Amino acid sequence: MFFKSSRKTSKVEPLVLTTAPSAGIFAGTKVATRHRWAPVEELKVGDKVLTAEGGEQEITRLEVAELSVASVKAAAGQWPLLVPEGAIGNEQALLVSPDTRLVIENEATGILFGEACVTVRAENLIGYRGIARARVKGDLTHITIRFNEAQTLVIEGGIFFDLPAPNGLHRFTPLNDRQSRLLARNMGETDRKERARPVAAGWI
Repeated sequence: MFFKSSRKTSKVEPLVLTTAPSAGIFAGTKVATRHRWAPVEELKVGDKVLTAEGGEQEITRLEVAELSVASVKAAAGQWPLLVPEGAIGNEQALLVSPDTRLVIENEATGILFGEACVTVRAENLIGYRGIARARVKGDLTHITIRFNEAQTLVIEGGIFFDLPAPNGLHRFTPLNDRQSRLLARNMGETDRKERARPVAAGWI
């Protein structure tokens, strides 16, 4: 990937878990660059990563914190979420923050909202295809990536994070909590109908 010679480093500080870490990524998650899948914890300010809509984009700011297990236990509603393999088209399981905006492309998004792709808070997908709060055993490093504009980050395994611009605008239409839960119910109904479809007889 293309890296600038002068780089800033981010000081690691404790993360006070009063609200869910927003738009952040847990260490171990791999992000697309031109030449490889780079672990997010190896990225620096000035590095360039691949985005779904804007091609290569330079990281302008990194915020690094430690997500304490003790803090998570004290605020169980903010526990990280585990997205199982295949839940939203991802090829491998992924740990995400409850407030991470996931890009969803599904037949139901067009029917309900007239959009090919939308973004939802991960927490609103709890219960859909096994998405649930994760049981973590140790502290987790949490990295928030910032760009000058809203970008869609490409994550290993075929999943996309919608990262907001400094003014809070998103690349895709962000659904509110009620709309997100409605979408999850309708995606679930589509899944059930698909599984219940009778198998047609055919010649072997």
